[in-house]
Amino acid sequence: MIKGSCACGAVRVEIDGTPQILSYCHCSRCRKTAGAAAAFLIGKGSDVRVTAGQDAIKSFSPEGAIYGRFFCGECGSALGDLGSKEGSYAITASILDEDPGLRPAGHIFTGSKPDWYEICDGLDQYEGDFPSQS
Repeated sequence: MIKGSCACGAVRVEIDGTPQILSYCHCSRCRKTAGAAAAFLIGKGSDVRVTAGQDAIKSFSPEGAIYGRFFCGECGSALGDLGSKEGSYAITASILDEDPGLRPAGHIFTGSKPDWYEICDGLDQYEGDFPSQS
């Protein structure tokens, strides 16, 4: 079980099961809603549940967005997507209260990163999303 919470503690989540991937996203939507490149923990939508603060959760989902943008209406913490229409979650790793047991697999949407941001960690970089695993 992996637990997470927003900065003020109003929203709390739990993740059962094993997350599929941890990655950094540099798309403009993630940068603007998270304040920087965002690290996301991604897994099956049925593995995540909100244990407190459901009424504090607000959302903003721009037209064409793959994942919804959820945040705490009290403190503004970016929560990511707590269970999208795609059947998965993409939780902002910054809300995790403990180690998820994964390390970042790479950087996605680097074609959208700002010129002033230099990636220096040696992880794989993709102009768009991760290549298909099929």
